[in-house]
Amino acid sequence: MSYQTAVSGWHDFFVIAGTASATLVGLLFVGLSLHLRIVLARSDARGLARVTLANFALVLFVALFMVIPEGQSSAATQLIGSGLVSLAVTAPSLLAAIRSPRRSLRLHHLLLRFGLSGLSYLAVIGAGALLLSSFTAAFSWLVIATVVLLFVSLRNTWDLLVTIGA
Repeated sequence: MSYQTAVSGWHDFFVIAGTASATLVGLLFVGLSLHLRIVLARSDARGLARVTLANFALVLFVALFMVIPEGQSSAATQLIGSGLVSLAVTAPSLLAAIRSPRRSLRLHHLLLRFGLSGLSYLAVIGAGALLLSSFTAAFSWLVIATVVLLFVSLRNTWDLLVTIGA
């Protein structure tokens, strides 16, 4: 089976994941705008907002890269690059959130959410590497990473909407 045939079987999944991610960014911005002062004042809340936006962005870009009609090596390179960028964007936020004396969320919640996001970024990078040799395994990794990122981001968005202001 060719790569193009295999990826076409996942087309609907990636379209739905990308659409959900783009739509849920709107909910994130509602949560941020309702509690903007708190988010700006607390580095852990800013970090949570940043990692959540990075999660949604990575899901969106993975979806875009997987529906673009291109070769296997191009898609692999794009997945690896987007995972690395996501890690680079969120690492400073994790450090700032850990060092913050005032936290809106407990430290173990922050570490769990940042950790799951980081593992998902690594899964996307791994899927990119796998895509160069075995695209069947790469799709499984992408599905897991996408579902985890959406789940964690939904929970983060809920906290930014409801918990942070309390």
